[in-house]
Amino acid sequence: MGRGKGFKLFLISICMMTVIAGCGQESKAKQGSGSSNWAVEQGLDKTETVDELYEQAKKEGKVVVYSQSSRIKDVKASFEAQYPGVTVEAYDMSTNEIVEKLVREHESNVYNADMVYVKDTLGVVSSDLVERGILHGYKPTDILDTLTKEFQDLPGLVTNATVRTIYFNTNVYKESPVSNWWQLTEPEWKTRVLINDPLESSDTMELFLSMIQHSDDMAAAYKELYGKEIELTEENAGYEFVSSLLKNDPVLVKSSDDVVENVGTSAQEKPPIGIGASSKLRNIEQKELAISANFDMKPKISVLGPSYLYIADQAKHTAAAKLMIRWMMGEVGGEGEGLRPFNVLGSWPSNPSVAHKNPINMDQLNVWQYDGKFFYNNSIKFREFWIKNIK
Repeated sequence: MGRGKGFKLFLISICMMTVIAGCGQESKAKQGSGSSNWAVEQGLDKTETVDELYEQAKKEGKVVVYSQSSRIKDVKASFEAQYPGVTVEAYDMSTNEIVEKLVREHESNVYNADMVYVKDTLGVVSSDLVERGILHGYKPTDILDTLTKEFQDLPGLVTNATVRTIYFNTNVYKESPVSNWWQLTEPEWKTRVLINDPLESSDTMELFLSMIQHSDDMAAAYKELYGKEIELTEENAGYEFVSSLLKNDPVLVKSSDDVVENVGTSAQEKPPIGIGASSKLRNIEQKELAISANFDMKPKISVLGPSYLYIADQAKHTAAAKLMIRWMMGEVGGEGEGLRPFNVLGSWPSNPSVAHKNPINMDQLNVWQYDGKFFYNNSIKFREFWIKNIK
């Protein structure tokens, strides 16, 4: 199944999850209690030393990882070199594939994964998988205490965070040709805006849902740009923006790779601009693209998108999973090899003391904060709106 089609089915499954979550509370309570007991028995609330974990991990022999990033292969290599005798069995999947697989396996009493590297995926991970005890947080205090304050009270450990951002061609534009989201709805950019289809990308949908949630910000940005109050034809200024953008015929592509490659290699006199993942900035050097990102959009750049590490319920190799989580966090100082593959241009480590490769610090990003509950409760409504309004 293609990832795009799979994500559309995944969105439908969110609705089913919501219904399920509202039913059978007694059964769910029993399941949650059992999972909680398992987590305590496995010491997921403890902070053990690396040496203690390694001794136990060698007895377990391996750790099974479901990862949203292909860069897990680099982590596998460095981890196995650091900890001989512990093999990493890594699976590279999209975030929605990870969610679907975890739910399907858990409901069949199949416990294959030990740990998971994943985004919140429209709030489904935090609102459903964590709540149901399919995933558990493991937050050793010696690492947790080094993280940015906003990441310390979340259900899992945050390794790094990215944003959606505007990309432009530097052969034609010395600086970003747009500085306000509403400019993308103007005639100049008709058919010249590339975006990931939000029905195939949870990150893109989260950006639009943030605009809808913070519609007052979008209305204020409209007034700042045009000097007048917005006249609504939709529910709020966020939905109005999405409707207006669709009327301007944006080009829908499958991935952020498609966005940056088309923007950065364009030989057109009037090249397109694109909305894509900030982590794709690393493609500039790798693929010699004439491209840059704009981190100064009104009213906000985007929504901050953290990536999390969790331990899967009933994991068979919990000590190895704990050791792997510490490794991917870069250990206490954040400087370990395990974090290095994710500390790239366009990505910000959760530990503020770790040197990053970006032109600005994470606390300088003018972003909306991630609200998984809002995304979880409004994604189906947005999906229906998008389908109704797209040409």
